[in-house]
Amino acid sequence: MRLVSRSCRNFYICRMNYRLSIVLLMILILWQTTAEAQTMNRGSNMGNSRSGGSQKRGKPEKTKMDSIVFKMKEYKLVDDLSRDSEVKVDTSITNFHIYDPAYRNSISVQSLGNIGNAYQYTDFFKRKSSERDFLFQSNYSAYESLPGDIPFYNVTKPYTLLSYGQWFSNKPKGETLLKVFHTQNINKQVNFGFFYNSIGASGKYLNQQAKDHSTVFFSSGNFERYDYWFTIGKNSLENQENGGLPNPKDIENPDVKPEEIAVWLTDVKSVNNNSFVALSHQYKLGIWKEVKEKKEIYQKFIPRVAFMHVFDFQKSTRSYTEADPNQFYIDTNGQGTFYFYGKDHVPNINATTGTSAAPATIDNAGQSVVTNRFYLKFLEAPDRKYSFGKQLFISNDLVNLYYPRQEPVTDSLGVQHAPLGLTQSANYANTYIGASAYRTDGRFWNWNASVKSWILGRNALDYELAGSIYKPLRTAKDTSTIAVFARMTNKTPNFYYDHYYSNHYKWENAFDRVYVIRVGASFEKPLWQLKMSANYSIINHYLFFNEKALPEQAQSEFSVAQLMINKDFTAGVLHVRNWGILQKTTTDKYLALPLVSLRNSTYLEGVYAKVLSFQFGLDTRYETAYYADNYAPATGMFFRQSTVKVGDYAWIDAFVNLKIKRTAFYFKYTNLTTQFVKGGFYTSPSYPAPVTTLLFGLSWSFYN
Repeated sequence: MRLVSRSCRNFYICRMNYRLSIVLLMILILWQTTAEAQTMNRGSNMGNSRSGGSQKRGKPEKTKMDSIVFKMKEYKLVDDLSRDSEVKVDTSITNFHIYDPAYRNSISVQSLGNIGNAYQYTDFFKRKSSERDFLFQSNYSAYESLPGDIPFYNVTKPYTLLSYGQWFSNKPKGETLLKVFHTQNINKQVNFGFFYNSIGASGKYLNQQAKDHSTVFFSSGNFERYDYWFTIGKNSLENQENGGLPNPKDIENPDVKPEEIAVWLTDVKSVNNNSFVALSHQYKLGIWKEVKEKKEIYQKFIPRVAFMHVFDFQKSTRSYTEADPNQFYIDTNGQGTFYFYGKDHVPNINATTGTSAAPATIDNAGQSVVTNRFYLKFLEAPDRKYSFGKQLFISNDLVNLYYPRQEPVTDSLGVQHAPLGLTQSANYANTYIGASAYRTDGRFWNWNASVKSWILGRNALDYELAGSIYKPLRTAKDTSTIAVFARMTNKTPNFYYDHYYSNHYKWENAFDRVYVIRVGASFEKPLWQLKMSANYSIINHYLFFNEKALPEQAQSEFSVAQLMINKDFTAGVLHVRNWGILQKTTTDKYLALPLVSLRNSTYLEGVYAKVLSFQFGLDTRYETAYYADNYAPATGMFFRQSTVKVGDYAWIDAFVNLKIKRTAFYFKYTNLTTQFVKGGFYTSPSYPAPVTTLLFGLSWSFYN
């Protein structure tokens, strides 16, 4: 019998074993930390024990720690990290099987067919953009954790959550998801925690592997006169780019395995990194006031005014490399003519053949933003009936950018070479002022209004106005809510819409400000299990990437209207949940959206033997056919096309969700439609979704 070497011969098995080792190590460390913390807390609360003294043996006394009930408060920072807003903690297993972060945020997503790769929401009002964002990283936001996304906590006991997911297959290709989360309070005022999220997805087709990692540490402290919220983290998103299938009809051939189908690109990779540090802290002035709660009278500090400083640093980078760049890539197939780099593409390219170790294309770009913001805040007063918060601020951004260098490099022998991997830089600054007023503790209604005006720098004369109203309608059995919002912005385009140079694309523009008006309203009635919303937007000078995969500004004003409904039905153990989005744009020249997007989740839910909660059923998603955008790997951006339609396909997944005390499991069988429908399952032009696959995942929380 041949002996197997101690070295790991299978990369994917090694990787799985390595990640399982991390999980086990984390469990051991966190268990030990929690045990020590509990021991220390018990010791500090016992009171009667003395150093060197003896204790009675027998049944242990019940300590104060044993009687503590676990409670968790979760909140995020809103209004540019200036104030906290509580988030409802969801402990149910509903949607537990939706493991892809992009699909947890929207019922309709245009993707590249693999978790961790670039995507964009087809729900237009889910798309977000900011002049501070790094443009070429905007299609990965669901896989990142940024300061505005970080939750903060206050817990009565240390809390840990471990999650793991894996393809349920013996084949080496698959995906692994790992999440490690921990938070605990040092005392009633100070909390800290960290989380690590990892996605390792090889994909079912060639050259589409994604390896995404997010590591974040956070801490908060809330005292009588001083509060702080601090977070530091890093996101790393490494993706192979295969460019899709040259012959999409290949997926209809039952004799060809997905991993054997030809793709456009080999040895092509994009790496997106983001690092950040954010600190919001404030000093409060106020009064001491006598209050009465539960028949107890005591002195309580009531803050009236606060001086706040927000520091926010973000550094984002993108590297795109390819071994053997092709200049044009034009192909005509059953779906029409496909222009890989954009219609009528004129390449600007170093076409020298390279290798994966020494690529012929090395496009590096990035930006760093340092923000300092100072607030004068007049706080809501809980002891005053008609109180509301007010704040004034002044803010400054220092921005440094770089992108591939255009000029050739001359060596010592006088020979000119392409500036491979070299960059040119640019800098600018912005100063802006603003004010806001808000009511968050009112029983009659809550509201928020804000204004920002850029007064100095590249974005001078830009402005933003926004407001929202939230009105509860209380009855004896239910509390319905109505919310309305409006926003008007007039902003200078992101720097990279105006200036960029790379091995495949270059542009120099001077675009006008983008003017946008958005209004919307929503209605929610829990008793009817009903949510509805309507959104409307008017856009002038809209920016998009045209059929040449170059940025362009719309020559005419257009609008987008949307209606959304979420209606659930329950009959005993049967649950039927329905979502629908109807959206229409006055022109599809600049923006293409599916007219209708639907999701249905039908399942049975119950409890077995009083301990096992379960759900099992089917998830179905559907979008009407539309001219979905093409994708440009060299920039990571989606661009317009009017040749190939995507959609008119029912995505059906079978799932089982289980929960026993603090442990939850899911089993999921994806894309069942491929078992009885031939082809058609594209998520973007030339990008098919994976064929039917069985997956499983588990989540384990503990807070002893």
